[in-house]
Amino acid sequence: MIWLACRDAPDSWCSATSTPVTTTRKACCSYDQGPRTRRLATGRGRLSDLPVRLPIHEVEAQLLAALETSGAAVLTAPTGSGKTTQVPQMLLRGGVAGRILVLQPRRLAARVVAQRVADELGCRVGDLVGYQTRHDRQVTAATRILFLTEGLFLRQLQANPTLDGVGAVLLDEFHERSLAADLALGLCRRLRAGRRPDLRLVVMSATLEADVVADFLSCPAVRAEGRIHDVDISYDDAHGEAPVWERASRALRRWLDEGGAGDALLFLPGTYEIRRTVEACRRRLRPQDGPIVVLPLHGNLSPNEQDRAVRGGGGERRVVVSTNVAETSITIDGIRCVIDSGLARVHRYDPVRAVNALLVERISQASAQQRSGRAGRTATGSCVRLWPRAEADQRPERNTPEVHRVDLAEGVLQIRAFGLEAADFPWLDPPAAARLQRAHDLLRDLGAIDNSGALTDDGQAMVDIPAHPRLARMLLEGARRGVGERAAVWAALVAERDLCTRPLAALFRTPTDNDWPSDLGVRERAFEAARSTDFDAGRCAQLGVHATACRQVHRAARQYGAIVNRLVGNRKQAPPADADAELARCVLTGYADHVALRRSLDNRTCEMEGRRRVLLDRDTVVGDASVLVPVAAREVEAPRSEGGGVHTVISLATIVEPAWLGELFPHRVEQRVELEWDEQEEAVVEVEALHFGALALQPVRRLPGDRVAAAQILTSRIVEGALHFENWSGDGWLARVRCVAEWFPERGLLSYDSDDLAVVYSEIVGDATRWSSIRRAPVLDHLRQAMSWPDQQFVEQMAPERVRLPSGHGMKITYTPGEPPRGRARIQDFYGLAQTPRVGGGRICVLLEILAPNFRPAQVTDDLPGFWERTYPELRKELKRRYPKHEWR
Repeated sequence: MIWLACRDAPDSWCSATSTPVTTTRKACCSYDQGPRTRRLATGRGRLSDLPVRLPIHEVEAQLLAALETSGAAVLTAPTGSGKTTQVPQMLLRGGVAGRILVLQPRRLAARVVAQRVADELGCRVGDLVGYQTRHDRQVTAATRILFLTEGLFLRQLQANPTLDGVGAVLLDEFHERSLAADLALGLCRRLRAGRRPDLRLVVMSATLEADVVADFLSCPAVRAEGRIHDVDISYDDAHGEAPVWERASRALRRWLDEGGAGDALLFLPGTYEIRRTVEACRRRLRPQDGPIVVLPLHGNLSPNEQDRAVRGGGGERRVVVSTNVAETSITIDGIRCVIDSGLARVHRYDPVRAVNALLVERISQASAQQRSGRAGRTATGSCVRLWPRAEADQRPERNTPEVHRVDLAEGVLQIRAFGLEAADFPWLDPPAAARLQRAHDLLRDLGAIDNSGALTDDGQAMVDIPAHPRLARMLLEGARRGVGERAAVWAALVAERDLCTRPLAALFRTPTDNDWPSDLGVRERAFEAARSTDFDAGRCAQLGVHATACRQVHRAARQYGAIVNRLVGNRKQAPPADADAELARCVLTGYADHVALRRSLDNRTCEMEGRRRVLLDRDTVVGDASVLVPVAAREVEAPRSEGGGVHTVISLATIVEPAWLGELFPHRVEQRVELEWDEQEEAVVEVEALHFGALALQPVRRLPGDRVAAAQILTSRIVEGALHFENWSGDGWLARVRCVAEWFPERGLLSYDSDDLAVVYSEIVGDATRWSSIRRAPVLDHLRQAMSWPDQQFVEQMAPERVRLPSGHGMKITYTPGEPPRGRARIQDFYGLAQTPRVGGGRICVLLEILAPNFRPAQVTDDLPGFWERTYPELRKELKRRYPKHEWR
């Protein structure tokens, strides 16, 4: 008999910070490891057999042996093989001392998987098996297996740097490659190499590049082969242009018509698509299908709604419509059919616009494999992929790690909190140096680090706040300005899922918005209205908000408020009279690099630093703003009628006063007078403006005082080719001069390079500053006059514009530097001409295009005698037959 002692655990096990967790109950548990069965005895007097044998059990001995010899292992096992639920139990049975931490990429997965493992072990969640997410935890000192999110693990590691009391860390579904997972992997490797060589580390996934991670950890790779049941995969080769929810519901209807048994799982990219798909699927159900319930599954749902989708229990067949939350750790029993949209919403950082955006993208081949595997857990299944078969191999093999696609500021701040340099961190895939530099620059601008890269006092406080550094800075500023409670709500509105189910401005815009309009203020009032109903689902729906999302905002705001009060002191004070303005200042401190300008209120275009262009959402309440701070954006594909392409749309923004920039960031504000080119006026203007970085605020435009400098700008526009003279006829002359310069380099002729042209154009410009005053200037005269009279005459002689032919026709000669000169004329014009015409004082043959009567080339040659002798006789016969009325000699 092996007893699991119920000793007290360090507080840091159970906290995202160092705040202790009250132990509410304890349980004493034991394993009876008989030769045939293994059963768990719990404090509730219940015995529960362990699960049926799964594919993962075939490698239990190999996995434990790898951990015994190397202390770490990389485990790959097909979807549905049981790795998430069984490996923690294997380590427990294998005698791993201390708590076993199982890192999950999502809150929902941590809670649901913990419940399943607790059921298998016959104990309550929070006893032997527990879970902990940012706003929810079921854990006691007796908990030996703890499921938690990756981000929460990093914060626990800050509070408990050596993971005292922890015996093993399992990184589940590592193929998703979140930034937090990569940080956890690097920190665990470093910890094992130093102060905790006894710490067991297992990296798990169904589609992981095991050898790469195994080499990184210098440990064995263990592979569990075989899925429980086969999955038949088909493709939608005639997918057409219908919305994805219509295609998904049609695929479901076909599966039902073909007699499909069991439950179905549909993967859609987001909550909007899920809602439309649920509606479409319900419309397609028929009475003869029997009792079928269509259920959504995503992070915005309440735990009860999530459990109903995952666990069932109503006796009906289920159609579960889910985000990629059901792709990995969560197992939904009874799934026999998967319908995969092939899409997912992915966070990406746009370095051009310096914003994080949530994009709908095609999933990788690895993710498609994960999804299809969900259909083969309990019986033979099928998977319909809503994309053409030909596209299958064109998709990326694996997901792009977040370290290569998201803002790294939060990760770099955490690395600094561990006393490490981001450039020296043990990355599995090191990010580009430019990405790390952008993160350092942002942290410095936020006041989190100083110029040497060391954490400031504010930076240390920001580490303790479980939010992006931008929001942490905003929260600290709110506490100092007496609006900490409301700043916590605003930060939560940004950090959590959007609570809106429809535009809110019409219902929640108030007269104060005319002074300080803010989309966050509108959402705050909607949130407060929802809170007044105690987040009742029906009444929240009437308000246009999602009850569960509002609860999440409520929990996050309370957490932010409690942590900030602990960090800076609980400053109970009356809110300032201009609280809305103070909140807007708080937003500005966190998003100063996002300041955007509206140059014209006639359109939605905003200009950010570096001339980055973004669009303002049509539903925003800051539509009349000239200076604003965006805090959230999304990427949208413009319709073809608007030119197509992908645009960044600002979905949340706050108006700010230009004067605040100088007040809050005096080192970044500068009054400057500059000359610039005005595209609309086609003139050089003088602009006096307050510059915030590269943004010009409140510019005053006037005629330039320095006309010499202004004329130089106008000249440079002409030289660059941005402006073209209306009476330009100088190309031919320039080509002739440049050809003669090639043929006679000893003459040292003017080459009319950019410097020469700049001199000519500056003479034309004089002291003009407007293009309209010189656009009709006689350019050719100025070009000729740039050369001496003898040189002009030499060019005329060596490169004549025309050559007289025997017929009297003046054949025009076309000159191109580096090529032979060319002339073209009808064949009859060449009668009587025995030799090829030459230019350049007889040095250069002219390449002749000899034209038929229809003016199409009959021959191209620089050997006219050879043409008359060898080619012309046969050509004459053919052309004479076709054009008998023309002269033929």
